[in-house]
Order: sequence, then C-alpha cells, then structure tokens
Amino acid sequence: MPKVSTYDLATTGAEPYPIDYYELGLPLPTQKPTASATTFTTLNSSSFARDAGSIVTLVTSTDHGLKTGTNITVSGFTYITGTYSQSGTTITVTINNHGLATGALVSLDFTSGTAADGTFTATVTGANTFTVIADASASTSGDVRWDIRSINAINVACTIINNTTLTYYSPGFQVTTTSNSTGRVDLGGLTAARSYLYTWYTPWEEESIGSEPSDDIFIKEGQVVTISNLPSSKPSGKNFVRGINLYRTLTSTAGTDYFVLATLWFPNSLVSVSRTSNVSKVTLEFPHNFAIDDRFKISGATTSSFNITDGIVTDIIDDYTFEYAQTDSDVANTAQTAGTLYYDISENPPTTSARYWGDGSYNFTDDFDAKGLDTVLETDNYEQPPEDLQGLTVIQNNILAGFVGNTLYFSEPNVFHAWPTEYAISLEANIVGLAAISGFLLVATDSYPYQVTGSDPATLNVARIDALYPCLNSRSIVNMGYGIVYSTHDGLAVYSPNSGPQIITKLIHSSDTWNTSLDPSTLVATFYGDEYFASHSTGAITFTRDDKIGGFFVDHDYVFTAAWYDSVTNRLYYVSGINGDIFEWDDLTQPFVTQQWKSKTIVAKDFINIGAARVIADYETFTTVWEDTSTNWESSTAVWNQGDEITFKLYVNKSLLFTRSVINKDVFRLPTGYKSDTFEIGVEGNLRIRSIHLGETPRSLAEA
Repeated sequence: MPKVSTYDLATTGAEPYPIDYYELGLPLPTQKPTASATTFTTLNSSSFARDAGSIVTLVTSTDHGLKTGTNITVSGFTYITGTYSQSGTTITVTINNHGLATGALVSLDFTSGTAADGTFTATVTGANTFTVIADASASTSGDVRWDIRSINAINVACTIINNTTLTYYSPGFQVTTTSNSTGRVDLGGLTAARSYLYTWYTPWEEESIGSEPSDDIFIKEGQVVTISNLPSSKPSGKNFVRGINLYRTLTSTAGTDYFVLATLWFPNSLVSVSRTSNVSKVTLEFPHNFAIDDRFKISGATTSSFNITDGIVTDIIDDYTFEYAQTDSDVANTAQTAGTLYYDISENPPTTSARYWGDGSYNFTDDFDAKGLDTVLETDNYEQPPEDLQGLTVIQNNILAGFVGNTLYFSEPNVFHAWPTEYAISLEANIVGLAAISGFLLVATDSYPYQVTGSDPATLNVARIDALYPCLNSRSIVNMGYGIVYSTHDGLAVYSPNSGPQIITKLIHSSDTWNTSLDPSTLVATFYGDEYFASHSTGAITFTRDDKIGGFFVDHDYVFTAAWYDSVTNRLYYVSGINGDIFEWDDLTQPFVTQQWKSKTIVAKDFINIGAARVIADYETFTTVWEDTSTNWESSTAVWNQGDEITFKLYVNKSLLFTRSVINKDVFRLPTGYKSDTFEIGVEGNLRIRSIHLGETPRSLAEA
C-alpha cells in the first residue's frame, strides 16, 4: 500500500527515516448503522392567537418536541358556539373569551333566528361580547357559531418559541389568545423512506467510501431518529482516521441523495495542560479539529482543575493545542497520564444543549432541521489504491497516477487517497515507469511507450507512441526539461510531446557499443546541472545533450544505488556502498575524481593523417573561492595540483592507435604513416579540460 507521512511523523525518533507513516488510502467502513424512529403523537391545542400579520401562535397541552423548521399540519379547528340578539341592524354576539380585537373580521353562521350569515367587522364590548352590523334591520335572537377553520394549515413550517408554544403562518383575522382544545398538531409532509450511513474522516479532511446503509425506516420529517451501531474508535491499521461523517437520505424533486448530518470526532486524550491568568491551555494526543467558539467537555484529567463541562474554545495555538477561559489558579505545564476530551455534536451550539459524543454513548439522535443539510456525499467511489500500486507520479490537474502490471490507476484531482477503479486503464504491455512533462504523462512499458492526455481522470485519452523503445529500468527515467529520457536497448531514448521519440545518443553510441560499454538495464539516473547523471553496474556516466555533435558522454568510476537532487541547495546526493552511505556529488571542497570522455566518430572529407594535438586544461595549482549567500558560508581550497595529468587517446577506424600522458598545454606529435577519414578522441583524468585541438601538423596548431 502506498504511504503518506508528515515531517514530524517521519522524523520523530531515531534514524533511519522515515520513522512512521500512514497508508495513503482509507479502509472500507465495516459496520452497518441501525436507525429507529420515535412515534409522533398528535398534539392537542390549549389556546391560539393570530396577529395582524397572520402569524398564528399555538400553545399545545403537552411538550411538543418539535424543532424550528419542522413542517406541521394543524387541523381540528372548526367553530366556536355562542348566542346572539339583534336589535335593528346591531347584532350583539356572546362568546366566552372570544379574544377578538375591535376591527377584526369575523365569520358568523347564525344557526337559528333570522340573522343572515356573513363576514363582519367586530366591535368589542367585553371579554365575552362584541357587536357587528347587519345588512338589514330586524329584531331576533338565537344561536351563532364563529368559524375558526382558518387556523388550520397544511404542511407549514413552524417556529419554536418554547417547549409548548410554536408559531406558523395562516392567513385570517386577528385574534388575541383564545382557549381552545379542539386543535390537533401532526407532522406535515409525506411519509418517506430514510436511511443512514457513515464514512471515515481524518483531520486532513480525507473521507472514505460510505458504509453499508442502515435499513430503511418510513417516517415523516420531524420524527426523532436514534442511530446506533456506529464505530467508537478508528479502524485498525496505519491510518489517520479520527472520526466519522454521518449521512442521511433526503428526498427532493431531483431524487434521493445522502447529505452530511454531522462530523463526529472520537474522544481525544490529554497530553499536557497549563494555566496562566485564568486562561487554560490543553495539548491533545491527536489534532483537536476545533474552531474558536466550539464547545467541549474534559473529564478525568490528571490535574483535575482542568475538568470542565461546556467549555468554549477561545484561541487555537496549533493543530494539537487550544485555549479556553477557566477561573482557577495558575498551573505550570504538566504532563497528563489521564483525561479525555469530548466533542459537542448538538445542532446549533451554543444555543442548544450540548451532546457529547462518546460520553456514555456513541449513539446519535437525529432531530436536526433537514433544511440545514446542504453537503451531498461525494465519496461513494473513493476506493483505496491497489495494495501493490507503484510509480506514484503527480500529473496534470494535480492527479496522482500509479500502476500495477499493465494497468494505470488515477486518483481524484487533489484527493490523493481516493482511487476509483472506474478510472483504471489497461494497456497491451506491462508498465515499467511513469513521468510527467508539459501537461502529458509518459507511460514507459516493456514495449511501446504511451502518452496520456486530459485533465479529468474519467475522460483521459491514452495513445500509443509508435516507436519501439522499451524501458529497461524505471529508475533510469528522468525529466530533463527538453524531454523524458530513459534507458532502452539502443541507447538513451527521449520523448517530448513536441518532437516525439528519438534515440538521443545515436551519434555517440550504436546499439552494439551501447550494450558493450555498460548494462543499460541497471541504469539509475537523476538530473544534475542540465546533465543526465546515471550509475550502472560497473560505473557511472554523465550525458550532456548537444544536437550539433550528438552530446557529451563522460564515464566515471563511481557506482551508486540511488541519487537525489536538492533543487533548493542545488546539490546532488547519492548512496553508495553496502552500508548505504550518503555522499555529495561535485563537492568543491574535495579533490576532483577521474573521468573518461570519448568523442563521437569524426568523419573527415578526405583521408588524412592527424599528426598533432593539444589539450587545453587547468594544469597549474590554483585556489577557488566561493560564497553561499543563503547561509553566509565562505570557503577556499586547493582543487588540484601541478603534476596531475591527462591521458590522451586517439582511435583510428574504431581501433585505439595512440595513448599519451599530457601534463601541459603544449602541442605534441601523433603517429604518422597512415591516413584515414574516421577518428575518435578520448581523454581521461581529473583536471578540468577546456578544449582539445587536432591538426595535420604541429605548425597548423601553432598558427591556430
């Protein structure tokens, strides 16, 4: 399984590093939550009122248990009965505790007598009486009923005032508080299926694929649900999981989705505490995940004065340390061998009562307002990377790529722990290594290379590059800027999206000389100073690209098994020897090492005799001085001494003809008695060589 670490995690403890790590992917949740709902009992009214804005205030006879935002249906309000007497056009109505205000509209049905039904404007004359004006004059009396059906409402959102009082909108006349016990309050809306699931969650905001959902329950919004069988600790294994995200279904016109209900962090252990001027500071074993004003509980602390219920976070020091106000004596920083912090999971802290998860129970009570749910589950395909994934490479759009066998795998963009299998792409050949360049991914295989383009892992395009350049060693792959270079049978292959594939060493090595001079399957390479620097089974090479002459190829006697270029300090480090010792390459404080260089094959226009040569190099003793301004470091040292020499070699027709030691820049003679048009030049030594001059006679060089 690929690994991920932090600097502290990797370096806390004795070498060798890294000390510790986490697995890159998150495990699959294995527990299935259980959900059970309470039965909502119809509520009876005890009184009602309605203001001028048509807001009804309803008082229930028992604790309603509702939450603001819950949809309700109100029914049962019909008529309030009374008596009336009419004299002329004035009708006096008697209804006990009518609650009307002068000017209110009231609908009256006269069930006996001769008065005509209608809607009237009331004039209040007493707590139990009011008058209305009839259309026609009469002298009559009888029974009357007041129509209050407009108090009823279907599927309206309520606002909670207290545990027995709620308000809602229902258009109608203004009424002061009026006793009434005929009203009924039920949950509004349709009965729908609901289920719950959870995901693992880390302080890095990584989230796993969802668990198996709970069995469906069929309820209305507003019924209280208890979710049990939730995990009480992180899953086993090397992971950074510190809590869960709990989700529930919510049905809309667009369908049914899972929405995050709450983030539930597991209880956290105390590491140390201190207090100064009534400000308590607590450091925890794991990241606290707090924001300022979050609420918490601490119990069982070794230093008991730090125990607190409903503490409020006042300041965040770092990921592990926070502060809160607590009136008590000062305490020096003290390690804690006991003590647990619990997280508040109530819906709207601190305005609602706290609920501390894990403090006695890991169940969750869902009485939350569904209108506050707005984050949809997006991790239903966030699978772990394959166990044997290798070749991790960051590509375009910040996607991680890797491979197993002949199959490419890709992460979600910016979500490196999520590797949906639907993004996997299988190739014809086994993959050897990956490299990114210029918005492309080069896939080197044991056959043809491939190019991957695109920025969405769901729609990436893979195309075979029709150049049979198999990669012989994944560790030979280096991004040189001008292209991706790697070792193949015929030399160093290079691929650039602009110029395509080619053998970059073809003017220096044929396939035969390449394979006889080194074992290309053992190349381990890195980038250094615009050079391809590589080790093989018997030595090392540096290759510098030069399109005019085919490049420069230099041999070294060193062998290393790994190398790393530090772009910050511009230094190259390599590992050598059976003990894995680390060395710095090109350290100017050390003597220069012997290097071997051989030119490409030089072909003359005519058959000639090269009769003289001169090697310009730094033969004399001198001192070099340099300064590193980033560290204010200055040094001087003798790099090489007079008496060091260079070995010059002349090859004619691919055979070594002449060898000579050179100790200065003087012209020296080469063998005579032959003519050829095919030459090669080689030099070996530890001096810096500036140039090599060749001529048919010493005079031709003296005049040059």
